[in-house]
Amino acid sequence: MKRRLAYKQAEKEATARLVAEGKKTTKNIGYLRRRKENLEFRISTEAYTLDAERELIRKKSKIDEELNEAIQSYRMRRKAEFVEGDIAELTKGLEESSKSLEGIEKSLDSLYGELRKLNGERMRRSVEHRDRERKKQEAPKPVEVSLADIAIIKDRKNGNKEAKEGAVQ
Repeated sequence: MKRRLAYKQAEKEATARLVAEGKKTTKNIGYLRRRKENLEFRISTEAYTLDAERELIRKKSKIDEELNEAIQSYRMRRKAEFVEGDIAELTKGLEESSKSLEGIEKSLDSLYGELRKLNGERMRRSVEHRDRERKKQEAPKPVEVSLADIAIIKDRKNGNKEAKEGAVQ
């Protein structure tokens, strides 16, 4: 959009120069057309001498040139108006785009803030989880077992109930 705006502004400058040159020929197009049609009608319907008819043809060609210049001038003025309209439209579009972009940036900033907050909680949870896993992986504290306890366990396996009772006493 910015490129199109720059292009339109350059085009506006160029057409402004041409319009300034064309303002010299600000004759009325309708008047020139009527005059041309009248001369054409006179040439085709009336009988003139050769010199008089040549003079009318010269006048007609002169009017044609003036009419073409007037038409080009009019077209340049219209083009300049259209270019100015396009520039106004493009600047309005750019302003709207920049406003919507600002809104989007604000929403993105809030979303990034929430994401950082969530990542912070996730990191805290992962650290806690890692600590729990380390505690699980650590070797359990050894239980002290005496030789007497081992003897009682063996006797129980062998089915000797007396060993159990004797150890308890």
